[in-house]
Amino acid sequence: MPKSSYSVDLIKQMAECDANYIRLLKLVPHLQAYRDKSFAEIAMLNNTGCEKDSIGRLENSDKPEKLLEGLCVEFCIADATSFAGRVTVEIEIIEAFKYTTTLEIRQKPVLEEWMSNPSMVVRVYHDASTAEVISYQGHRNLQPRYEQPNARMYHSDEKRQVNMFLGEWLTHSLKVGRSTELVSAA
Repeated sequence: MPKSSYSVDLIKQMAECDANYIRLLKLVPHLQAYRDKSFAEIAMLNNTGCEKDSIGRLENSDKPEKLLEGLCVEFCIADATSFAGRVTVEIEIIEAFKYTTTLEIRQKPVLEEWMSNPSMVVRVYHDASTAEVISYQGHRNLQPRYEQPNARMYHSDEKRQVNMFLGEWLTHSLKVGRSTELVSAA
């Protein structure tokens, strides 16, 4: 079997995943509830997701972390003046546990004639303050290192590259993104 010259730099990989966690906290402030257990306050925040009026369920829930499942946050990263029209990024909490949350991040609208839009599943570890990609474009169980050549044609550092792409995508979203929610004047 051919040898790979790539060696995993665990410190750089963890630094990228930790930075992605911080970026996600800025984009989805609801995730802060998992760090400080403030589900009642977070549940009162208005959101664009499917979960409205979850305060009543909070009082009767023995697992308050489940309240945020289904929450969607959407923001615009390109206006209609671009070639594709309005482009938005949607982050949805698809699974929530005491110490981990699973998010799906996708870009809309789907531009099948030009390219496939980025779509990934990210696991957020609140106790370790880190976030890593567990699925990208439907590819799951990414290994830290791949031998070259390989049947799936992955780069030797595929997992590192996908986590770096997540960081670049989140950074771009933080710089140019705008919430799609209407802000009411109170």
